Amino acid sequence: MNLDFSFLKKLCEANGASGAEEPVKKIFLEAAKDLVDDVWEDELGNLILHKRGKGPRVLLDAHLDEVAFLVAGFEGPFLRILPLGGVDSRMLYGQRLIIWGRRPLSAVVVTTPPHLGEKEKQIPPVEEMLLDVGLSEERVRELVSIGDPVTFPPFFEENEEAIWGKALDDRVGLFLMVEALKGARTELDLYLSTTVQEEVGLRGAQALAQKIKPEIVLVLEGTLAGDLPGTPAHLRLALCGKGPELRLADARFLADRNLTLGLASLARKRAIPHQVVVKNRGGTNAAAFQVGVPVRAAAISVPVRYLHSSVSLAFKGDITAALNLLKAFLENPEEVLSYRWTYPGCEDLKLANQVEKS
Repeated sequence: MNLDFSFLKKLCEANGASGAEEPVKKIFLEAAKDLVDDVWEDELGNLILHKRGKGPRVLLDAHLDEVAFLVAGFEGPFLRILPLGGVDSRMLYGQRLIIWGRRPLSAVVVTTPPHLGEKEKQIPPVEEMLLDVGLSEERVRELVSIGDPVTFPPFFEENEEAIWGKALDDRVGLFLMVEALKGARTELDLYLSTTVQEEVGLRGAQALAQKIKPEIVLVLEGTLAGDLPGTPAHLRLALCGKGPELRLADARFLADRNLTLGLASLARKRAIPHQVVVKNRGGTNAAAFQVGVPVRAAAISVPVRYLHSSVSLAFKGDITAALNLLKAFLENPEEVLSYRWTYPGCEDLKLANQVEKS
């Protein structure tokens, strides 16, 4: 399958700071609205789509927002910022950013040149960094307000094997959702949520499960690739080039075992590359969907290098494998939903269907 990544390019070049996701939401809606029966937006800003069907009620989720910043204060002509999401100050130092004030403004994170003899100076935390817009203090205050979003610059490139882009976490999940809708024939009662504020605590997803009451949730994500040289063996989890990650656990989530291993079984039957992973790092909206409503949840994640930085990288083969697995599930859900794991030797164990009243 030779995928057209032009839609992913549009998504990566759009802006979607937490709490200000409208530009990427608009691009997604334009691509998806004709593929579903109903579309609405909730009070928090989550976009929900519904493709009516007779089968089980399944929710696919991908988040709209990206790691970004807010203008927090002025210091002469310079600006201070606060992070929205997990950003390592080491990779931010010296970077170019875009301030979304009265007009888009380029800025650079202030650095100390090595000529000043401070080579060993420790990189400050994000909250102590300054942005230089290259304008007078008076002009900066005319164009910028406290609370204006600040993002990494738009970026997207590809070669025959890989894609580089801003915010592949989680524009790749949005891309998978639309591409699967285009190509899969499904009888599922299918809901799609494009959620806000994931990067600041999974906030957009927390109330959705109670409103939609799905039976199954599949979260589509970009996940940390642990395949760089020097990475300890116990941290080499999801690897680029090995297919999507199917996680049984992360720092906030225990997946539905039958659903996750059922997806792995389906992938094996279809010869789709995949990786079953257990880790105690990271988290996705899958954890939020489990709270308050009995729901079976799993995640299909594309390994991404350089997560939460200005440019991240994913391999086309991994994106294609994730799409093939998602489409296989949508078209053959019974192969996954009928999967049952048991302790060896306990195959005949049966649970009571009801509790007898005394």
